[in-house]
Amino acid sequence: MANSLTDTMAYMLPFCRYQAANIGTSSMPMIGIGNIVRNIVLAAPFTWRFNRNNVNLIGSATPPGITKGVQDYTQKISDFGFLEVVTANDSATSWQFKDVKNNEALASSVTQARPMTISVFNDDLAGNITFRLSAVPDSAYTINLVYQKAPVQFTSVTDPWAPIPDSFSDVYNNMCLGYYMDSCQDSRAPQYIARGIAGLLSRAQGLSSMDKTIFAAAYMNLNVQQMLEQTRAQQGTQAQAAR
Repeated sequence: MANSLTDTMAYMLPFCRYQAANIGTSSMPMIGIGNIVRNIVLAAPFTWRFNRNNVNLIGSATPPGITKGVQDYTQKISDFGFLEVVTANDSATSWQFKDVKNNEALASSVTQARPMTISVFNDDLAGNITFRLSAVPDSAYTINLVYQKAPVQFTSVTDPWAPIPDSFSDVYNNMCLGYYMDSCQDSRAPQYIARGIAGLLSRAQGLSSMDKTIFAAAYMNLNVQQMLEQTRAQQGTQAQAAR
């Protein structure tokens, strides 16, 4: 059975004088803290295999695909978070888009050619996403969107952490504990948030050292190199103990 927010609360209790974190209205602050932490883990710049999905962009072409001369496509994708990779193909060749823009706009155009760039042009927050291509397609192509799914929000403390796997429990348990300690003005809060973020960054193999540094600085001004070295040392100690 997957870990739930209740399991995280049980982990937190001994550190907080057994004061439950869901004593407020609507199980606050635990629900709010859990949502913050899950949003952090599943938002850009992080990409995870357990949070990935894909769909073909559909226009009016036959078979279904994008349409010659049409630049914008609105599609219902209820779990869309952000684009990761986009590929296209025709009957003879396939290629990967050079540029994927999740927040930058693309200008309207009438120039037709093979599309090489895509932007998330609009999101009505009801699952209807408008994608804009550049150049304007010069033929009917099949375009596949690989995307990270949007985080599902907690509504009850019995909700599971999924899709985040149980192996990330050190990440979300320590981050939740730290944020709860911070709400109680406990001076230990940064220590546990740092542990959680260190565990998160150590798993984010697709990020460069610069990306990790920027992320850590954005949340806590943490020294990411020290955190990663500490995590590697802990993993090495655990590996030795397992022999």
